[in-house]
Amino acid sequence: MAAMTVGRTIGYGALAGAVAGGAGAAVQYWLVEPSIRAAIAIEDAKSAMDHADHDHISDAVVSRGEQVGFGMLTVLVVGTLVGIAFALVRRFLGARVPGNSAAGSALALTGLGFAAFTLAPAIVIPANPPAVGDPATVDARTVTYIGTIFCAVVLTSAVTSLARQQRLEPGLRAVAATALAVVGSIILLWAIPDVADPIPSDVPAQLIWNFRLGSLAQIGLMWLIMGGVFGYLSQAVARARSGVGAAASAAVAPR
Repeated sequence: MAAMTVGRTIGYGALAGAVAGGAGAAVQYWLVEPSIRAAIAIEDAKSAMDHADHDHISDAVVSRGEQVGFGMLTVLVVGTLVGIAFALVRRFLGARVPGNSAAGSALALTGLGFAAFTLAPAIVIPANPPAVGDPATVDARTVTYIGTIFCAVVLTSAVTSLARQQRLEPGLRAVAATALAVVGSIILLWAIPDVADPIPSDVPAQLIWNFRLGSLAQIGLMWLIMGGVFGYLSQAVARARSGVGAAASAAVAPR
């Protein structure tokens, strides 16, 4: 990875992020959007009953189709930007990332990133569709969400550092890192306050779970594809460098 220039690192990261964003946009359309539409229908029906206004949906400035298209484009753009950030972080961390190859370290970093930035906050504050959520709790939920990510990043870094501690035997390192991950996760979940909004009685539980699982699958797939594409490109560069180095050594070797 160190042999890659900064420009190539950014380019590969952008490409990997764009591919991941495209896949994420497709998953959003096919897997997440149906739950959002069902939740919006519930919210609109409730609003119509409250205000006795059955024509407000047709007066929307932006149609749902336009919202979906903009949302998918946003996923693509965000995926590209995250891919660039991921590539730069991978370059900065270098050998401190677990993995015996360029591809392996890229996938390991995506796994750590998914755990810290996606899985941990999803467990503490599960995602909810539009029909669920109290505007009065937005600030508390936002602070808790960011705090969860910060604590998860610290814990992930500590576990990774312990797993690579050379002063310990390999078996002991694995046990210590696993114990730290388990105990740290329990403490994290116990210490962070529960600020999740209650689910309204008129929103089906199946809709909530479909939305949460779809959202988690979407982001998880994006992490996996981003790491896989970037790892493949990085591995190709490493092989090319090895091939050039071997050819150069053979050329200067005494005959």
